[in-house]
Amino acid sequence: MKHLKALLLIALALTLASVALAQPASIATVSASGPFTLRGATVNPEGVPSWPAMSGDEIAAQSVPVTITFPDGSRIVLSPNSRGRVQTGADGRPTFQLLAGEALYDLRQLDAVRLLALERTVTPPAFRGTYSIGAARRGGTFWTARNTALVLAGAAGAGVATGIVATSTPDPVSPIR
Repeated sequence: MKHLKALLLIALALTLASVALAQPASIATVSASGPFTLRGATVNPEGVPSWPAMSGDEIAAQSVPVTITFPDGSRIVLSPNSRGRVQTGADGRPTFQLLAGEALYDLRQLDAVRLLALERTVTPPAFRGTYSIGAARRGGTFWTARNTALVLAGAAGAGVATGIVATSTPDPVSPIR
């Protein structure tokens, strides 16, 4: 009887451990001052400061910016009416994919979070900056639906390139610093 209880306790511990390991791990937290969409559901953040984001989750800002914070402290801010997805890459590094609109990034290290615009990799030229899909509102690089990078150099002019390397100096002002 004593051995049976010990075996049952071991079986229970193994079951609990396998259930805990089967749960998807949060790769980021999401916060906003107003409603946003997470996993297809509208979230009203009133009373809850942040929500966990799992790999593959799509996040959409509605009328207010949405901040996505990664474990190392790197942050992505989705502008209102913008949409993105968080994922864990094959190398285990967090990935943020901008699907529509504009995102501001504030990275702790240049390679802390892999940045994508649609399906294209964006190489950040600095720790802070902005990139968008569609129309750009500030200096920086933005991507059109045809994966063409338009590099805006402010008053100095603009150039068009077909590539994935952001070559402009990002806007030095970030709302998340």
